Amino acid sequence: MDAKDKVMSSEIKSKIVLTLKKEGKLSFKDIKDLVGISTDTLKLQLADLIADGVIKKCKGKYELTEIGEEIGELLLKRNY
Repeated sequence: MDAKDKVMSSEIKSKIVLTLKKEGKLSFKDIKDLVGISTDTLKLQLADLIADGVIKKCKGKYELTEIGEEIGELLLKRNY
């Protein structure tokens, strides 16, 4: 399963990517508040998304990579 399939098949990962697509760079706390999940769940999901190359952490904030931007576009189209 590639990164796109992992995100598209996970409601939580989809919400995280979509939130970053809409809002831009966000801190851990901002993502947690906007997505509405526990700290432990978010830590695991962010680690997976980083490992898959979908997001990256830069200066304490999370942002989408090029792959993440493409997946974000697909999610926007799917949700509208």
